Parts: sequence; structure tokens; C-alpha cells
Amino acid sequence: MLVVPDLRRDHDLANMITKVRTVLHQHPATDRPVPNEWLHLTVQPINHKLDRAPIEPAARMRLIAELSILFATLPSFTLLLGSVLAYNTGAVTDIHDDEPFDYLVDRVRAIVAKVCGQGSIGYDTRPGHMAVAYAHGEQEIDPLQRQLRRIRPSHAKLTVDSVVLAEVRQDPAECVYRWEVVRQFSLAAPIRTSGETCAS
Repeated sequence: MLVVPDLRRDHDLANMITKVRTVLHQHPATDRPVPNEWLHLTVQPINHKLDRAPIEPAARMRLIAELSILFATLPSFTLLLGSVLAYNTGAVTDIHDDEPFDYLVDRVRAIVAKVCGQGSIGYDTRPGHMAVAYAHGEQEIDPLQRQLRRIRPSHAKLTVDSVVLAEVRQDPAECVYRWEVVRQFSLAAPIRTSGETCAS
């Protein structure tokens, strides 16, 4: 399950990612940054790295039904992403102000475990993050990190108003994960600080 950013709406995030890509292209192991359409935050993988058959149709329908009820009651929220961190495996941006994201993950994990079994949620991806590049070789990290640290804005907001249930596959040649959407769930209207709801 994924959160997919809408860079047409979150302009500051789009601006930051563009600058990050300019830097990543200058380094051999990260010169294939993740394209806009495949950027994502993982909420909860199901049966991650387990040699299991796909979820049966009946279980998938039950999962969709229970998740629909959950997401209809969870308000939309925003997350702060940044700054970008370089690793041997690529480059990621962590999330901050992550209490609503963690709450969403906990609720989703409970439903997936109930429908698909406790073993299906063995992998927890937190702290929440978004990968901007997956490395396809070795390189020195310090020069890349020094350049990434100079990027401004170093942080940007991401609006979370939907969650995607998807069939995900890895594309090693392009250093990216691709997916086919099974169902997209909209979250409820965001909550004002006064406790009132407002239109999204």
C-alpha cells in the first residue's frame, strides 16, 4: 500500500525533487533517479519477500471493503519531507511530523493482519520515507551528501489525501519500483485546528 505524491499540487516538493535530481545525475550510481510517476511512500507491504501466492480474490475483496471503511473516516493530512540523505543503496527523504502517518500505518497493519494473517505484515518500513534514487553501483557517499545538503528548499510538504492498494514489481534495470493500481482510497476531509472539518 502506497502514498503517491501529486507534484502538480505540491509545488514546493516538485521544486525540491527537481533540484535533487540535478545533483543525482552527476553521480554514477544514482544517475537514474526515480521518475515522478513512481515516487511513493510505502504504507505497508503485504507478504514482503515471502514466497507466497498472491492474495486470493475473496480475501482481496474483504481487504478492500475493510480499508474503504477505515479510510473514509481518516482525515487527510500533510507531512514534511526532507532533507535528502544519501546511502550506499540510494537517496531518501525522511518524513517529519509523522504522527498521522504512523497512526495510518498502524490502522492499516491491523486490518491487513486480520485479513491476510499476522505473517503478511512482517516488514515495517518506518520511519516513513520516500526514495528518490536506488543505487545501481558503488560510489563515494560524502561528495553526494555534501551537494544534497546545499539544496534549498531542503524540506517541502506532501499532502496525503489518498492511499493506493497496488500490485508492485521491481524493475532492476531502471532502478525503480512500478505498480498497477488495484484500488485508490480517498481520505476524509482534513480537520481544522478548531476541530471543524473543511473542504479538501
